[in-house]
Amino acid sequence: MRLRQLALIPLALGVTAGPAAATSIDFNLSGDAAKLSFIQPLAPEGLEVGGGWLHHEDDGDILEAELHLVDDANPTRGALELGVGGKVVAVNDDERDADGGALAIGGKFLYTWPTFNRFGIGGHAYFAPGATSASDIDGYQELALRAEYRVLRTASAYIGYRDVELDYDGRRFGDDRSFDDGLYAGVRISF
Repeated sequence: MRLRQLALIPLALGVTAGPAAATSIDFNLSGDAAKLSFIQPLAPEGLEVGGGWLHHEDDGDILEAELHLVDDANPTRGALELGVGGKVVAVNDDERDADGGALAIGGKFLYTWPTFNRFGIGGHAYFAPGATSASDIDGYQELALRAEYRVLRTASAYIGYRDVELDYDGRRFGDDRSFDDGLYAGVRISF
């Protein structure tokens, strides 16, 4: 399947998701990269589906489709939201002329300060070993951490750090490398 065809997967998941209480769109930028993603809650409550596109001006593109089960870790306080699940990524690495994909498992969190509920800390981590990777890709790791501030009831601005690492199958593509590594800033809008 070509990378352009894989781009339709997140779109199809969002269109077939049906009505939901709070869809969110997230857009962030760094010096060399831009990422656009969305999340759509599904029934039963707590299930979320989403997709995204990370474009790096030198390194290429990563398309992703994700599915998580999300809930409050302590429903009486509502300060910590945790999500466990995974994502399917399709990688087009321009620098190494490599294409491939991976099924990564992981999770995400968002902690909102109870005494100052406009400020929060969030992040995510995903890992795919060679056993769940395909084609030229032999592994995938993604880590991110961010601090956010709720500007409006339905919009937050944030700054953070992201590291996306790619492992390669065989010596033809060289050593494993960082696809995107650095600071970024963005906004998340819910509706």
